[in-house]
Amino acid sequence: MVLAIFPNLLLNPLMLFTLRRVTSIQPTTKIFMASLTLSDLCNSLWWILNLIALFNGTWFMGEFLCAVNLVMSLLFNALSVGALLLLTVDRYIAISRPLRYPSIMTVLKSKIIVCSTWATITVSSILIYGIDHNTILVIGHNKKICVAKTYDWRTNSLLVLGALQLLTIFILYAHITLIARNQARRIAAENQAGNGQGGRGINTRSATTIIIITGTLIITWIPTLIRLAIATQNQWEPYDRYLALMFTQALVLSNGWMNVIIYYLRNKDLRQALCGLLTDWRQRLSQRFRP
Repeated sequence: MVLAIFPNLLLNPLMLFTLRRVTSIQPTTKIFMASLTLSDLCNSLWWILNLIALFNGTWFMGEFLCAVNLVMSLLFNALSVGALLLLTVDRYIAISRPLRYPSIMTVLKSKIIVCSTWATITVSSILIYGIDHNTILVIGHNKKICVAKTYDWRTNSLLVLGALQLLTIFILYAHITLIARNQARRIAAENQAGNGQGGRGINTRSATTIIIITGTLIITWIPTLIRLAIATQNQWEPYDRYLALMFTQALVLSNGWMNVIIYYLRNKDLRQALCGLLTDWRQRLSQRFRP
């Protein structure tokens, strides 16, 4: 959990500062990237509470805060995958409708979409999972742990929604790959027809990025869906459910700093902006402490 949380706390705030300095990225895309980065940061900040309980060896904050903790953990997980879906849809529109993209996705529309998504997920999580506190219990198994008492229809709905969102992301990125390959082949054919020589080879960097994105999602999110599918049978002991929750959640949190590597550090303009930001900070510190 430490290896999953603290890279997020280090990288995501840094990327938010970096994103403000970049001018080559469309403002609408920057809004969706900021939404994803902020959701991953909030998720990691909240899970510090669980990290304290892990180091303490027991849940020491009572049953009510346990209920709040489980609801908020669910909320921030939902915000993370929702923000990732919004960014994927934005990239799909930009690639499939490049000429119409400025009119389809304006800055105002993107802000409304992000705000409405955050508000909808927040209200839904609180209403569906936060009202009935009887479904949350602090169970003793040689120590107190914070874990759901039972899994009901709400867990099934969470499983279905999560699977649909991930499936949508996979389908969109598969379509993006096809569009990018077709465009590269068309450009290569036009170059060959124009100069009678073989055109440039197909750029595989975009395809590699998409493979990394989908592979990361499979590694970090699919175990959570498997855990929920098994947990709906209510055959696990509470402590086993707790261990499975912590293991899969560590993977989900790891997706936060992996997103930084995929969406930020693989982008040349963002890397240059990050280097410029760090250089400015270093110069300011050296001037402040210069005798």
